[in-house]
Amino acid sequence: MEIIKLNGVKIEKDSICAIGFFDGVHSAHKQLINKTIEIGNQMGLKKGVITFDVHPKSVLFDLDYKYLTPLNKKIEVLKEFDLDYLYVIEFSKEKASLSPEDFINFYLGGIHTIVCGFDFKFGVRGSGNVETLKASHNFNTVVVKEVTFDGFKVGSTHIRDLINSGQVENVIDVLGDYYSIKGEVIHGAKKGRMIGYPTANVDTTNYLIPKKGVYTTLTKVDGVWYKSMSSIGHNPTLNCMVNVSVESHIFDFNQDIYGKTIEVKFVKRLRNEEKFASIEDLVKKIDEDKVHSLEILKNI
Repeated sequence: MEIIKLNGVKIEKDSICAIGFFDGVHSAHKQLINKTIEIGNQMGLKKGVITFDVHPKSVLFDLDYKYLTPLNKKIEVLKEFDLDYLYVIEFSKEKASLSPEDFINFYLGGIHTIVCGFDFKFGVRGSGNVETLKASHNFNTVVVKEVTFDGFKVGSTHIRDLINSGQVENVIDVLGDYYSIKGEVIHGAKKGRMIGYPTANVDTTNYLIPKKGVYTTLTKVDGVWYKSMSSIGHNPTLNCMVNVSVESHIFDFNQDIYGKTIEVKFVKRLRNEEKFASIEDLVKKIDEDKVHSLEILKNI
């Protein structure tokens, strides 16, 4: 899959492309991408995805937007599909001001077929939609219908709500896997090692972080998945921190991994973050968390 930034570059002729932000690359996104691949293979077209480098809200409203899949992770996931190209629109306020017609002329000239979700919007203030695309005679438009699961529309908003509320075990059916974050292991206070539970402190950059608490997790180091448990919060008993940290204790592991990039999958939320009256009480609870986590991970 070749990655191309759409800065005046035209999309390859005789191409079919799915278009969208694709945060999470969840099951509805996958249906859209697979439809693109199916039609592309049938018609002998080049197959691609058109996406944006950042969420439009982060530019339009100057938000510190947190992602299910930041661009690097999104690229990693999309590489698993039979795609020829990933086209990236580098979003800006100037590009947000394009009319739907200008957006089509600027980005979609020469394309054979565009594939989008039923609720796709584009152009200034989202004034363009699937009907706008259908009205264009320069390309074919394929619209993928709404996808639901368990009574809910499959979408990034619902998935974000689940993660924000700590219901990480409920996202696997729509994400196709447990929610995960990737980041470099950075130096922390190193107090976990003093109580027999050293942790890897993860730089979470612009990922959406689940609700504060203690989680059963899986942690990947150097391509190998290890059983683990992770804490999200302020570490109130040992080292009360201003910023929220994500710290993972990897079971039966003693390698020095500072500076390495690791991935943490959130399997199940065990409990809220707590401030304990003593170190002994904290250790006793962490011991219980470990037993509980290992029991959960038996079936993973």
